[in-house]
Amino acid sequence: MKPKSPHYARIRADVLAIAMHVPRGALVSFAAVGAHLDVMPRHVAYIIAMLDGPERDRLPWHRLVPVDGRVEKPAQRALLEAEGFAFDTKGYIEGFPAQLADVDRLKHGVPAQARPA
Repeated sequence: MKPKSPHYARIRADVLAIAMHVPRGALVSFAAVGAHLDVMPRHVAYIIAMLDGPERDRLPWHRLVPVDGRVEKPAQRALLEAEGFAFDTKGYIEGFPAQLADVDRLKHGVPAQARPA
């Protein structure tokens, strides 16, 4: 996917770098990644939703989830179940948010950011 602007390209690269470092058995929320990058959670979700096939195969994109822990996409749920995550009957991850990793402590190398005022 061709980046839409230099800012989008930077944010996209940062989201993917963070996603790449979420370890098996852990999750991060779109909101936590957004807070780290000072962007809206929906922008993080959009970037993940727009990954192409090779990127989906290479990245653990499925470990980025909504802040409420509800997973609606069957492909994402299947990948999470394969890693041992369980779901209740409404699609919420059981034991959530205990499985959330602290984005700031992951070894992704992406500094916390703040938009200029």
